[in-house]
Amino acid sequence: MIIGLTGSYCSGKDTIADFLVSKYGFKHFSLSDIIRGEMSLHNIEPTRENLITFGANLRSNNGNSVLAEKVLAKISDGNFCITSIRHPDEVEFLRKRKDFVLVNVDADKNLRFARMQTRNRAGDPKTIEKFIELEKRESQSEGSGQQLTKTAAAADITFLNNSTDKEILNSEIAHLLEQIKISQRH
Repeated sequence: MIIGLTGSYCSGKDTIADFLVSKYGFKHFSLSDIIRGEMSLHNIEPTRENLITFGANLRSNNGNSVLAEKVLAKISDGNFCITSIRHPDEVEFLRKRKDFVLVNVDADKNLRFARMQTRNRAGDPKTIEKFIELEKRESQSEGSGQQLTKTAAAADITFLNNSTDKEILNSEIAHLLEQIKISQRH
């Protein structure tokens, strides 16, 4: 099974992936980690803005599904979770696998901004205004840039992650996994 996770910034995609890895033995791949790896080869600082620009350039030069292609080349049998899916062509390529399901993860904007401030990753915006500006940049409607709105619309399931209680969240993720298993049977 391959569970793809797309969604808004700081909605909890990696938290869900971490739970799937620790509780169910999934292997986790991040499309953003592929971009970070390529950026490190060129000594480019992995800020949010640089990731967006570099990812768009990778797609423009190598096709919009290049990141998905690189990840699928690493996957054989088993259970996998792929995060940071941000372009509809990535989804289309991943759907070549019959065991792929796409989950859109979202949460309240203010909660997401608070999560971002807590994690304090290099290059994260420091104001809610900059946070909103970057989100808009991630939702282009055409080209090789990020198209989060279109990608989210392609999801098989939407998961709202507004919980701040880890045990409740883990229970909700377990329920999500059951939904996915049921949807794959039909």
